[in-house]
Amino acid sequence: MRVLLVLAEPPLPEGGAPGRCSVALIRGLRAHGVGVDVLAARQPFSVSGDPPPDLGAEMVTVDASSATPASFGHRLRRPHDDLARSPFQDRVRARAREVDVVHVEAVEAAWCAVGLPVPSVVHLHYRARLDRSVGPPWRPAFREVLRFARRERVVIRSQRWLIASSPRVAETLRHDSPRAEVTLAPLGLDPVGYGPAPLDGPPTVGIIGTASWPPTASAMRRLVQRVWPLVRREVADARLVIAGRGTQSLAWAGPGIELRGPVTSSAAFLRELSVLTYPLDRGSGVKVKVLEALATGLPVVTTACGAEGLDAPGGLVVLPDDDHALAAATVEVLVDVAARRERGAAARRAFDQRYTPVRSTAALPGLYERMAR
Repeated sequence: MRVLLVLAEPPLPEGGAPGRCSVALIRGLRAHGVGVDVLAARQPFSVSGDPPPDLGAEMVTVDASSATPASFGHRLRRPHDDLARSPFQDRVRARAREVDVVHVEAVEAAWCAVGLPVPSVVHLHYRARLDRSVGPPWRPAFREVLRFARRERVVIRSQRWLIASSPRVAETLRHDSPRAEVTLAPLGLDPVGYGPAPLDGPPTVGIIGTASWPPTASAMRRLVQRVWPLVRREVADARLVIAGRGTQSLAWAGPGIELRGPVTSSAAFLRELSVLTYPLDRGSGVKVKVLEALATGLPVVTTACGAEGLDAPGGLVVLPDDDHALAAATVEVLVDVAARRERGAAARRAFDQRYTPVRSTAALPGLYERMAR
């Protein structure tokens, strides 16, 4: 069995969230005996750097000038199909002739799966309408969310096979495309890049993410304005560190708050913390920041949205959407070092049992066989 894996961004251990998960995906599939060819787009927003040599990834540079112009009608029929109008699509078609199955990772590259000479499957990590509200029609976000949602809907209905990262995403796919076969495959990470968090430093709460992404921005704002004052009232020497692209420019200040900005290694950042507190009130799919916390053995306090698709009893504290409950659970981890270590050990055990490369890809070889038949 030979599979072409099509990626919208490079597979990098310290790249974007999809890139980090792609490293585990490739290594897991090869561990199952699947022959994997990797074709990845390097777009203007992509994190710089080259993939590890063992991945054997072919990189195709794509910029705004490389895509052919699209008419208004074309944009309505095929929203956000820039990759499919660039030289990247030509390479996908050429490489597809050499394999049995094409696996397109994430909806950003999904248009590249249309019209190929072999069966294709698209893996959706999230659903746009679950992540973001449409809002008033006079705001730019209204049109943006509708375009993202339309892209998902059109692509989903064109596919015979789909992969979902969480049961909730799988349910929406089965609803929107009843004739498609939907396979559940959780995201995974390569544990090589995730050393254990020591959990013995000063009481430190953290959160990491891109400040411009609305669900993350909302969770950060809620943590600073509503949850953190409750935590600080109980643990006067506690620190809150907020990291990720754009966080250095946030207009937030308060006792014990540090705006770190971009970090070169999310794993290294997580190892500084006592707990990841992620008060997410809206979102879909597996949250990679939470998965990375489990990989480092870091306790997590979050909501049902933040824990979606992940199962880590003891290491993942999932609470109702209530500020006081989130603050109380965070305080418990901060003040009880023994409980902190127990939760951290439980988090890492859950990761090893469910989200390593081999475990997270277990459902995919059988799917490829069915597709090829």
